Amino acid sequence: MKTYLEEIAKDVFAFLVWDESWDSYNNCYLLLDDNDILLIDSGKEEHFRFLFSALNSKGISNSDVTHFIATHGHKDHIGGIQHLGEVDGFIHKKDSDLVPKNLRHKLKMNLPDNGLIAGNLECVLLGHHTKGSVLLYHRKSKTLFCGDHICFFGESLNDNKVVDIGTLEREKFKQFVSDWSQNEEMKREHHFHLFIDGLRAINKFDVEYLCTGHGTILKGNINRFISDLLKFD
Repeated sequence: MKTYLEEIAKDVFAFLVWDESWDSYNNCYLLLDDNDILLIDSGKEEHFRFLFSALNSKGISNSDVTHFIATHGHKDHIGGIQHLGEVDGFIHKKDSDLVPKNLRHKLKMNLPDNGLIAGNLECVLLGHHTKGSVLLYHRKSKTLFCGDHICFFGESLNDNKVVDIGTLEREKFKQFVSDWSQNEEMKREHHFHLFIDGLRAINKFDVEYLCTGHGTILKGNINRFISDLLKFD
């Protein structure tokens, strides 16, 4: 199983595991904030052991995690939380129907539509990929976690670089959005207007690192990239 644990910015780490069943990297993130350790997304339940094997190499155990925040309620983002110890877990209430009954005791369904949460993260409801999808912004490092609003599902890493400028990824995604914008049926079916609204929300922040739900973490000129996507509106 191919995995990566890499520091994105000071005290911000990305964990990627190659999911053979999906042929994609699945991502989650760790934020060290004073005495708190925040996990953003958890990966699938079956991949949890790989995550904490990597964290153990940094001297962090699953019981050390103090907060868990889900960008949305799909199983590759919340499946591993049942293996956490006593933790304050959060998800947006609009994704409550996605949370299995056996996990609901782990999650408070009170992420704000717009406001601060644990670790001084700014949370904004996006509501496109799922009804309760959110972005999380860490102002100190200019890192934005966007879940699957933008992601590179099924894409390999360029030269095994977890954090990269991602020229190819940007161009492919621009082409995807361009094609989507020209297909009226697909625009209606997949709520293109909500996707665009989400991009506008992302672009209100000064972003140096864009942390997606799958694949490469983009660095540099993020706001220019988002502005290019907005031209397809």
